[in-house]
Parts: sequence; structure tokens; C-alpha cells
Amino acid sequence: MEHAVSNKTLFVTNDFGPRAGGIETFIIGLIQRLPKSSIIVYTSAQEETAHYDAQWLSDFGVEVIRDKAKILLPTPRVNRAVARIVSQRGIKTVAFGAAAPLGWMSSTLRKAGALRIVALTHGHEVWWAKVFPFNLILRRIGSTTDSLTYLGDFTRKAISKALTAKSASAMQKIAPGIDVDHFTAVDATSLRQSLGLSEKKVIVSVGRLVHRKGQDFLIESMPQILTQVPDAHLLLVGQGPYRAHLEKLVTKHLLQENVSFIGRIQYKDLPGYFCVGDIFAMPSRSRFGGLEVEGLGIVYLEASACGLPVIAGESGGAPDAVIEGVTGFVVDGTSTEQIANRAIQLLRDEKLRRDMGSAGRAWIEKEWRWQIWATKFSELLAR
Repeated sequence: MEHAVSNKTLFVTNDFGPRAGGIETFIIGLIQRLPKSSIIVYTSAQEETAHYDAQWLSDFGVEVIRDKAKILLPTPRVNRAVARIVSQRGIKTVAFGAAAPLGWMSSTLRKAGALRIVALTHGHEVWWAKVFPFNLILRRIGSTTDSLTYLGDFTRKAISKALTAKSASAMQKIAPGIDVDHFTAVDATSLRQSLGLSEKKVIVSVGRLVHRKGQDFLIESMPQILTQVPDAHLLLVGQGPYRAHLEKLVTKHLLQENVSFIGRIQYKDLPGYFCVGDIFAMPSRSRFGGLEVEGLGIVYLEASACGLPVIAGESGGAPDAVIEGVTGFVVDGTSTEQIANRAIQLLRDEKLRRDMGSAGRAWIEKEWRWQIWATKFSELLAR
């Protein structure tokens, strides 16, 4: 039986809840703010999704269709399954949660009846654009969709090198938004007390504990910071495979009293942990000759929304999330000297911290609110 719901958009994505991650947060944030009952999500299988999917239907009118695969790839079977939905339901608009690799299905979906196809890009498409034969695959994806999106100037320039001139000119900026009601300055006095940090100058860093995020160089910069700011303390929020190595670094530099590991926390608690900090730092760095980079660094924007000055690493698109000298500083993530100097400067200057924090909050409200990007995305789909 055919269903005439051609006004709906089919959102094909590997990155959807209940699994959590940066791309999932981005995609969910967009879908939640699109017109109610306008989206069908086709996504991968995960464990215990029935209640989660039912909640989406109840709260946002979003029908979630789960493929049997745990990782959604543009295989012939998945191609046929998605094309069948497009054809049977009269779908005219399709969005891909990530251009690579699912955007490979675009030509098949056009034959099934899709008229408008857009695809989001993130950080991983940067290395696709640089490496053969993935650059050719990305070129074809660009040519068979109406528009690829980009996070910021860095990702636009890097990805466009693999595209035709026509595809590159059709790119549109769609970045993750910030929930300015959630990420805001909150009173973290009691949390500071419970963590034993009431009398400390706190550097907070929120992120997955992996090489690229730079927690190792942050730890190695602490001895230099402590010479100028004896009451400095580094608070690391997050979990990841690099934790054991980071703990060894803490022991090596005798920093057990100056560095705390919090582990993974709930999303609802994030603003409180940001606000425990006097400054935010994540000196990310590029790896593998620039193939692994920071796509944008949403965490810098969340910190700014909470009124903290930020120290970001000059990896990929991370500088797009900072106004240099206004909302924070960008440093070489492999230079403990640069990291330490900026941290010392901020920790010793309360007025500078306050001014940068206020400027960051104002910038987020003006340029990064979720509704701005959801509206632009809705307009992109409707063209």
C-alpha cells in the first residue's frame, strides 16, 4: 500500500540515539527543531531502542525506521531498502546525516523519486577529500547531491578540493547549534566544594580522552603553570582509551594533587562542570599528516556559552570556534610553553577572564543558537 506523504523528509543517518556522540548530538539537535511530524529517520540497529524510538514519535512526530545492520553502509541491500521507502511513500526530499559514505546512495534515490538531496559533512570528510580513492567517492557524492554542508571555513576549503566547481559552489554552512538555555552560567559553588576545589584556580577540559584532544600536553604544561599560579588545578571531564596513559603522566610529574579525572558525566550536568572552571582548555592537535583533525570543536562553543574564556588547539576547524583574543586563544597543541603561557595569562587576570567570558556568551547568542542553524537547514531542504 502506498502512502502519500511527499511533504516529509527522509533523514538517512548512521548517527542517531540512543548512542551518544558529537555527530549524534548535531543531527538530533537539527531534527528536534524541524517542523513537527516532518521527518522520517532511517538509521542503524542498536540495542533497546523501542522506548527511545517511541518517544521520538510521541514528542516530535518522527518515525524511526531501524535497518538490521549495526553500521549503516550504502550496500546494495540498504540501497534497495531506502529506495523502496522513497518510492512507496512518495518522498521528494532526502537528507544524509553524513555525506561519506551514505551519500553514495543519492543516484539510486533520485531514480526512486527523490528531487532534493542534501548531505551534512563533519570532520571525517576532510581526510576523504585528501586520500585516493576516497576523494573520487566524495566527488561523486558531491555531484549526485544538490548540496553538501560544511561546519566552517577550514572544512569547506578542505572538502571542496575533492569536488567539482559546481558542487563546491553549492556548499552551504550548517554547523551544530548551542542550546543557550542549557549551556549558561550556573552557580557551581557546591560542586566546587564537593570536588575540593573551592580555593583553586580551575582549568576545566571536557572531551573524550584520546590523543587528538591534547589532554596529555595539558598535563605536561601543569608544572610550568604551577610555578606562576600555585593554586592551579586541572579538571579532566570525559572518558576514553587514553586515560591510563594520562594517569601515568600525572604520576610522572607528581601532579596527583593538581589533576582530577571525573570520567563520563550526564549531558544535563555539563554546564555545572564547565562552570567549576575559571577557564576552559582543550589544546587539540592534528594527527597523521592532517588526516585526523578537529572538525569544529563544539565543546569550545559550549564553554563560551557558559561564560568561560577558552584555549583551543590549532587543529583543523577548531579556530572557527574561537574569536582570537576576544573569546579566547588558539595555541599550538604540541607546545606546552604556549599552553602554559596562555593559561597563566588568563588565570592571573580576572578582568580578562570576565571580559572574554562575556564576549563568548554574546557571540554564542548571536551566531550559534540552535534555532539559527535549524532554520537555515530547513530552508536548505525546502529549496
